[in-house]
Amino acid sequence: MTDDAKSRIQDLCAQALAATRLEEIEPILAGLRAALHDKLQQEESWMSLCEKAAVEKDPKKLLHLVSEINRRFRSQGGRSSAPNKNGKNQPPDGSSNASREG
Repeated sequence: MTDDAKSRIQDLCAQALAATRLEEIEPILAGLRAALHDKLQQEESWMSLCEKAAVEKDPKKLLHLVSEINRRFRSQGGRSSAPNKNGKNQPPDGSSNASREG
C-alpha cells in the first residue's frame, strides 16, 4: 500500500475512534470503506499484472508488463512488504537481512 493510502486509512481510523456520535461516525466509515476498497483494487491489479507476466510468451508484451510492474514498484518507494520464508521483509535488492545485521 502506498504511504498516502496508508495514512488515509490510519487517519480515518483515528477519526472513527475519536467520534462520539453516530452522525460523526457514518461519513467516516463510508470514507474508510472506500479507502479499503481502493487498496484492495490496487492489490488485485498488482497481482493480476504479476500473474500475466508469469505466463506471457510474447517478449514485447512481457516487457510491457514488467515495465508496468517496475513503475508501480518504484511509485511505492521501492519497498517490498512481502515477508520472505523466515517471516522477515525482504530488502528490494534481494539480499539477505543476515548480511546487513552481522
